[in-house]
Amino acid sequence: MKVLVLGGSGIVGETFLEKATQHQLLATYDKNEINSNIVKTFQIHLPDDSLKIKNLIIDERPDIVINSMAYSNADFCEENKIKTYDLHVKITKLIATTCTEINAKLIFLSTDYVFDGEKGNYQENDIPNPINYYGETKYEAEKIILNNSKNLIIRTSLVYGSSTKVRFLNFVLDNLAKEKEIYTYNDIFNSATLVDELVNAILKSIDFNTVGILHIAGSTCISRFEFANTIAKIFNFNNKLIIPISITTAKLKANRPIKPCLDNSKASKVLKMKFSTIEEGIKQIYEQKNHKKFRKMKSEN
Repeated sequence: MKVLVLGGSGIVGETFLEKATQHQLLATYDKNEINSNIVKTFQIHLPDDSLKIKNLIIDERPDIVINSMAYSNADFCEENKIKTYDLHVKITKLIATTCTEINAKLIFLSTDYVFDGEKGNYQENDIPNPINYYGETKYEAEKIILNNSKNLIIRTSLVYGSSTKVRFLNFVLDNLAKEKEIYTYNDIFNSATLVDELVNAILKSIDFNTVGILHIAGSTCISRFEFANTIAKIFNFNNKLIIPISITTAKLKANRPIKPCLDNSKASKVLKMKFSTIEEGIKQIYEQKNHKKFRKMKSEN
């Protein structure tokens, strides 16, 4: 299949392009060029190049389009509503309409932030009620995606992996390695999701031609404080350097849902796969980083 990844230089896009070698791959990027011999790449700056992205889809006629583009910082979205609406809603509508014109399937990456976080353990049929502009625009985009019954929305949450682009995990590792104290929230919770499993689930959803909405997320609903402590435990760092703080003390522009954790049971059943707990996921990161370190040492000798 010919698969076009919009946002191919992000964490999810990058991992997908590494794993999806059975497909004919195309990808877009903005500032961070994609270095690959097997991926046909296109530089597109959005929202300015919206016509360019429409023409790309029409000219290349992919079977699948994966839209992983987003402003993921909720505070940025709250302060830059026009930019956010343009990328999340207007351009999503353009992409969706163009995909329908050429009969391509659109897979849209959404977020747990479409929920208000009051009850947690959200299933696919729960009614969204976003409490910040990031979640609001992603929910608006979801409604556009569902206008075509062949499309798929994947809601995910707190994506992590061994990439240097993963901010929180690397922030914790870098500071604990230098024996510096870090302050992390202990009263806001998300389903931490291993990027390798997210991408494997996307690949399976393509194979199974899955449609509608799926919650693809890790099996542990966890605070940043607990997340950091799990990292410290598995990487053998001093967890006394991790100081819990409350989200109520933070000067944030956007409200955060307290517990928008996602129930992954439907995805597990439909895609026939198991999603890792946080301990299982961090152990995989530990092994990957040690493997990379070993390869680097071996190449230097």
